[in-house]
Amino acid sequence: MNIPPALCVPVDRSVGLPAEMEPYRAAVRICAIAQQPPSVAAPVAAKVNLLSVFTDDYYKTLPADAAWRDFPLPMLVDATGRCLGRIPHLFPVDPPQELTISAGRWQRGTPHELRLKVQSPAVGGDSTLPSLHWNPRKGTYTPKNTTPSQDKTSCPQT
Repeated sequence: MNIPPALCVPVDRSVGLPAEMEPYRAAVRICAIAQQPPSVAAPVAAKVNLLSVFTDDYYKTLPADAAWRDFPLPMLVDATGRCLGRIPHLFPVDPPQELTISAGRWQRGTPHELRLKVQSPAVGGDSTLPSLHWNPRKGTYTPKNTTPSQDKTSCPQT
């Protein structure tokens, strides 16, 4: 199941955000990662959510020549807001690239694998990032086949 960006919703004012996302609050969206996609008629209380700065929304009200910001990477969080890991690429858009996140290998309402595919019209073309896998012992998502120095998915220090 792909995470549909169109079903991601603005974060409620009462919800705390990581400090690095707070300056972008108006453009931060929360996406439920659930086996059944949420709808207006049937919202889903997901065990895993994605917090992401939607760059298109951020730049919507700024001048066309506004400088590109160094946006924080998207964060996977549980229902309490605890960080479970990061996505190593902006979601859904890091112009001109788009990221598709597919959730699978479900167990008790939790996806145990997140596949990441980048679509890019650039010369290098499309690419696949290392999948993130649920580590029940640590309670986090970690990439497969990467060295610690390559891992950009760790949660920020608290």
